[in-house]
Amino acid sequence: MPWLVALGLVVLILAFYGVSRAASAGQVLGSVQAEGIEIGGLIPEEAEAALVDLEANLAESPTTFTIGGSEVQITPASIGFNLDEATMVRRAMEIGRQGNFAGQFWWWLSHLFSTHELAVTAAVDRDAVEAVMSIWDSDVIGNPPFPGGVGINGTVAEALYPRSGQQVDRSVAPHLILGQSATFDRTVTALPVITADPTLTNRDIDQAVLQAQLILAGPVTLRNAEREREVTFTVGQIASGLRTEVFPDSIEFSIDPDVVSEILEPLKAELEDAPVDAQLVIEGDLAVVVPGRRGTVINPETTAEHLLLAANSAARVGTFPIDESAEPEVTTEELEDLGIRHKVSQFTTYHPCCQNRVTNIHLIADKVNNIMVMPGDTFSLNESAGERTTEDGYLEDGTIIGGEITDTVGGGVSQFATTFYNAIFWGGFEDVVHKPHSFYFSRYPLGIEATISWPLPDLQFRNDSDTAILIQTSYSNSSITVAFYGDNDGRIVAGEQSEGQLRMSVVAEGGPEARVVAADVSDPYNYRDPPPARYVGDETIMPPEQIVDQAPAQGYMVNVSRTITVNGVATTTEWTVVYSPRQEIIKLHPCQIEGSGVSCPTTTTVPGETTTTLAP
Repeated sequence: MPWLVALGLVVLILAFYGVSRAASAGQVLGSVQAEGIEIGGLIPEEAEAALVDLEANLAESPTTFTIGGSEVQITPASIGFNLDEATMVRRAMEIGRQGNFAGQFWWWLSHLFSTHELAVTAAVDRDAVEAVMSIWDSDVIGNPPFPGGVGINGTVAEALYPRSGQQVDRSVAPHLILGQSATFDRTVTALPVITADPTLTNRDIDQAVLQAQLILAGPVTLRNAEREREVTFTVGQIASGLRTEVFPDSIEFSIDPDVVSEILEPLKAELEDAPVDAQLVIEGDLAVVVPGRRGTVINPETTAEHLLLAANSAARVGTFPIDESAEPEVTTEELEDLGIRHKVSQFTTYHPCCQNRVTNIHLIADKVNNIMVMPGDTFSLNESAGERTTEDGYLEDGTIIGGEITDTVGGGVSQFATTFYNAIFWGGFEDVVHKPHSFYFSRYPLGIEATISWPLPDLQFRNDSDTAILIQTSYSNSSITVAFYGDNDGRIVAGEQSEGQLRMSVVAEGGPEARVVAADVSDPYNYRDPPPARYVGDETIMPPEQIVDQAPAQGYMVNVSRTITVNGVATTTEWTVVYSPRQEIIKLHPCQIEGSGVSCPTTTTVPGETTTTLAP
């Protein structure tokens, strides 16, 4: 039956419609084009990308207009042509999806074999278009209207009266320019020209001239009483910076900030105050932040504004604005954030005066004085002090090399390393790298000491506290002191090694969060005797004299432990220090060394002279 055939056809069409809609979910429906660019079947992101390409092509294609019979061209990109891709994609996605089922079905059915044109939504920059039209007014039409103004000739204000002229019709031309920019189907379009009358009158100009004359009536003085600063601008200086801007209903005056800046540049040293850095000052056991202060700077913009205000006043005196915005390089907040409040630990060792090693100790102490170690950072003494060289003033003195004390450049700085290490040790900071001396010297605490050489061994510690650490060093001709400043909840300890004894004192107990350090060093054990004495020939030593160049000493071991207690929780670290036996070294004439084959000299005294000969 025919109606069954018709029904079947309807069902088939509806099924096809359903499949088509399902397949197009999330895409632009049907065939939709914008200026020949197909975006139908694309998801929104793809459609937007296609429209971005369309914008680029439209923007770079010049369009042609005529003005009074003369042709002009403009490239849309030069006037800020911009396609609203987001709006166009949204509208494209709405096509075929609006209304009820019947309406959407009918749209689909009627557009199976047709294309839907999507209107281009675009804009141009109004100021850019106005600038182009002003050029056409002058260069193409040749008789633009003049709005009037005020000219400055030296220090004299002159009237520039307005006049009528011809210009591109502003009410029509921008729409024509946009319309041609938004399509590839461009035709040469005529832009209408009209006669335009200025809105300002001669009377308006005369009033503006009077105001300019007031501004240029004499010098202007700006004062800042608080900072005791004053500057006077001459009439010529004011005139050089006076600017006018013409609006449809007024003329506005201003002072050019660049001119003000140029005038004040030679006076900056007198007018501005440099910022003052905040300082961290050590006062005994305390570290005190002395606040910094902002400096003052001249702000040309605000100065120009105040200059214009004063020039418009009868007194011709105004306020000299000074901007207190020059931040110091070191601010109070930065130093306070370091958290350095007090001395945490200090240690002193002593030495004989006036040896080469004293010079070396003082040089390395100066290198690390006032160094700041931030929380979490690791400090290396070698990295901070650098190689010890004669160019830097280091001298030769004793260094342990291969079991023998030998003079090297920078010798003796291990005393500084030991002093530094004890400040680390008793301050409770993390010991990263340290190496004790191979021989024990009573000027150092037994087991709690360290040596240093270049490039190894090194001495390193990590600042495992929550605040920065300031390293301070000081010395005399017979002592070296290292102090660490930070915040150990108020706890302060100080110690020294003198007369072969370690002495520690608690200057301040501190609060419950303080790290409390305790140490134990065992009695020496596992003694080892030194090897037999070694004899070294020296022909300058006359027999039977012998000089002990290195005294003998036994070797032994000690066990060291450090316990750090915080809030009742104790952590103990233990290690063993091994001191090598020290061989005796004796210097004497080679003839006194058995088997040397060298004859000893004999001395014969003759009246009036002394002679020395070798015995047979």
